[in-house]
Amino acid sequence: MIRVFIVDDHQVVIDGLSSILADNDNIKFCGSAQNGKDALLQLQSVSPDVLLLDINMPEMDGIQVIKALRERGDNLHILVLTMHNNPQFTKQLMQLGVEGCILKNAGQKELILAINEVNNGERYYGKDVQDSLFESVKKTEDAVAKVQLTKREVQVIRLIASEYTTNEIAEELAISTHTVDTHRKNIVSKLGFKNTAGLVKFAIEKGIV
Repeated sequence: MIRVFIVDDHQVVIDGLSSILADNDNIKFCGSAQNGKDALLQLQSVSPDVLLLDINMPEMDGIQVIKALRERGDNLHILVLTMHNNPQFTKQLMQLGVEGCILKNAGQKELILAINEVNNGERYYGKDVQDSLFESVKKTEDAVAKVQLTKREVQVIRLIASEYTTNEIAEELAISTHTVDTHRKNIVSKLGFKNTAGLVKFAIEKGIV
């Protein structure tokens, strides 16, 4: 029996999901919360196998919930349900070790399949989510190839766009600040931007971050 806990800020969504789960003999609905703070509190006493988690919520969003769970050593399986098919968001989920993500317009069969897959320790990202991620990766590869950026330059761009300072970039990449400055100059020369704002815009548009 797979114990499932639902976190979503809309009660109608919780009711709908719990109704779907009730029709499956192998799954048991074991509780719900309408915000991240309440979820973290309840999850200290409730021990679900799978957490169905929304991302956009008041007080504490889904990403913050995931980070808080990881920090306290709670490695329960997480399946994100979202309305937003954003490749950068999907990359972030993967970096956080989230096993699954499907859109809220997914059908009942896919939901049950996804729950079973993540419960077994497998990854399940819906086809629409995968397709958007693939397109983003391809766009990034094309952009990098077009301006002939090196792997290190891409790393520096990613860190600059994430608001790292020169010293922090140097520490993260284990290189000198002088080398970071050299990479910056080469990047600016290749891309033709006059300031960091242009660089950040490029990184976002091309899916580098």
